[in-house]
Amino acid sequence: MRAAALGLALLAGGCASSSVVLLNGEGGNPVGGVAVIDPKTGEDIQMIDRAGGRMIVADGRRSMRAMDAAAAEKKYGALLADLPEPPKTFVLYFPEASTTLAPESIATRDALLAEVARRGAGVDVQIEGHTDRVGDAADNDVLSRQRAQAALALLVPLGLSNNITRVVGRGERAPVAGHATADGVEDPVNRRVEVIVR
Repeated sequence: MRAAALGLALLAGGCASSSVVLLNGEGGNPVGGVAVIDPKTGEDIQMIDRAGGRMIVADGRRSMRAMDAAAAEKKYGALLADLPEPPKTFVLYFPEASTTLAPESIATRDALLAEVARRGAGVDVQIEGHTDRVGDAADNDVLSRQRAQAALALLVPLGLSNNITRVVGRGERAPVAGHATADGVEDPVNRRVEVIVR
């Protein structure tokens, strides 16, 4: 990260008082874009981001432009190589009113453990429990956290460290896109735990 900040400060013409920020992508997750911000105006001095497979560059107040991938990699490749990888989300499913992992989620569990191991030192994991809208909202808050805790309990003996992991319960408040239902309606797609690996 320090190398990226230094590279951007130089890229921006040596503006030592400028701020460097990681840009957010889909869902607000940091995905590796970078902007240098003018501390007086709050405007971007320079921005580099990979969007839709293209390199997008903005210099000062000029409009953003897509660069040829080869030219962009030649000019900014070393800088972007120092940025963090985009996060990956793995979804584990649970039967109704249960904290036992559904059998069809075993392969996903194994893939997320492999991703954590591949990222090595500095990896960060957030486990978010979710429910459908069957039952009381307060009970679903408790159940969602229990699901997240159950996922952690399943993953720790397989190599996931408590030291790199946060556990949260979101209840019925964050349904999967396209799966918002009326109260009391079963939806197995929403009975899930999302494990976000950064």
